[in-house]
Amino acid sequence: MMDRATHRALVEAGYAPLNRYVQKYSASAVEFHLPTLPPSKNTLRQRTQTGIARKDTYKSWINSAGKELMAQRVRGIKGPYKLSIQAVRPDKRRRDLGNLLEAIEDFLTTMHVIEDDSLSEMISMRWVTTGTGVTVRVETASVE
Repeated sequence: MMDRATHRALVEAGYAPLNRYVQKYSASAVEFHLPTLPPSKNTLRQRTQTGIARKDTYKSWINSAGKELMAQRVRGIKGPYKLSIQAVRPDKRRRDLGNLLEAIEDFLTTMHVIEDDSLSEMISMRWVTTGTGVTVRVETASVE
């Protein structure tokens, strides 16, 4: 979850708390751009004396991406959804595209864009060659 200080700062800056905004206004599809790639699945969490906690780099990415998401006034999707992700390779190193998925779905759940990442019906991911960061599209899925 977003820490209270960041949430308070966003509200004071004029951004509505997203969970209230999403519950009131539901969309059938949303698309948004995040200027930076999320951290890899392998670097999201760490063991502590009290259990498992998010790493500071992951918290920082969630906070900055949350500000960007709120600035774009993204609405939420209720129920089953389809997810499409287009990410720009940051360099020529070998990277596993699937390692970005967990951070993005956790982020969407934290920001109340989706109700729960277990409701995913279809996921499409690909590397693109132009632009920066990641473009995410979420749309309602018809249950067949």
